[in-house]
Amino acid sequence: QLLESIENHLPASGIVALSKLIPSFRSLFPEIFRRVVIDDDDGSGNEDDDEEGNQCVTGCITYPNSDTDDDSDCLFPDNIKNQIHYLFQKLTHAISNPQAPMMIFLDDLHWADKESLDLLTSLITDVGHLGMDADLDRRCVCFVATYRYNEGTNRRVEKCVHAIENSNVSQVTYLNLDGMGEQGTNAMISDALKLPTRLTRPLSDVVRKKTLGNPFYVKIFMAMLSEENCLKYSLKERRWIWNIDDIHQRSMIQDLALVLAQKLLRLPKEVQNALTFVSCFGRSVHRDVLEITTETESCAVISDRCLVLAVEERILEKSGETYTFPHDLIQQAAYERVSKEKTRIIHSHIGLQILIKAVFAG
Repeated sequence: QLLESIENHLPASGIVALSKLIPSFRSLFPEIFRRVVIDDDDGSGNEDDDEEGNQCVTGCITYPNSDTDDDSDCLFPDNIKNQIHYLFQKLTHAISNPQAPMMIFLDDLHWADKESLDLLTSLITDVGHLGMDADLDRRCVCFVATYRYNEGTNRRVEKCVHAIENSNVSQVTYLNLDGMGEQGTNAMISDALKLPTRLTRPLSDVVRKKTLGNPFYVKIFMAMLSEENCLKYSLKERRWIWNIDDIHQRSMIQDLALVLAQKLLRLPKEVQNALTFVSCFGRSVHRDVLEITTETESCAVISDRCLVLAVEERILEKSGETYTFPHDLIQQAAYERVSKEKTRIIHSHIGLQILIKAVFAG
């Protein structure tokens, strides 16, 4: 029923165009792509070039050639961007209704580029052209987004949110997630150390001041105390013990990225290089993808030993054959430990190896 709704709202050319951004459409609508292949074989694709050398396909998005001269910061020219926005608006319109409302959750919005934020703004505010049911449709979709408000790049996010607010089209609700209070911090530490809250109260009061009650900061700070033997398990007392005076002298965590970067620097160089390579894939990556991209002699930076050590140090988490950074700040620290030129080289290598594998597999 969902696929039928998409076909009713989007023309075949629109589905083909969106498949460039949503590859799974090819498997969801095989009949449409089978017709496209037949049309291409018959020479009836109606392709030509416009005056600027961009390839044009009737009814589809006009994607620019890579050598098109464009000095703007946008990935797509305005005419192409408008087509993309329109198709995504139609798609959202197709898969949501009062009987089956939809929620779209966007985590870590501070990582989003300008094009993604423009698309988000368009999806929420530009709905008047969708017909008489536009007002009703807006009530069928709920967007939930999270972002770190203390990030310097958040000017783009704030501009996006303000544009949505000022449009008077949708209601915007802010939920500020501040640090935990005294009771919450103490409950977290009491649960971790398996001790009554009355015993952990002095420790939790200090930890809260050092971390501002941020749950992730608390977790990192407690791990640091354990590594530095300020917090250790006593076999004699059969419980965790600590020196409150030593903990008082520890610095307050103000820049977690710096703390994580320092932790990375204490790891062997081979492990640091492996983590930087893994970070270029984003928050998580499957083992098979790592093997594809590191099977050449020029980039033999990943070994099982490196990955095992990273997991033991809790820099990475492993679920099945997928490796994941526990927090995007850890991924950021690993990614930014080398120069931008070096990361560009790594990204280029990764893309080339995946392309070569795809060509030979096809």
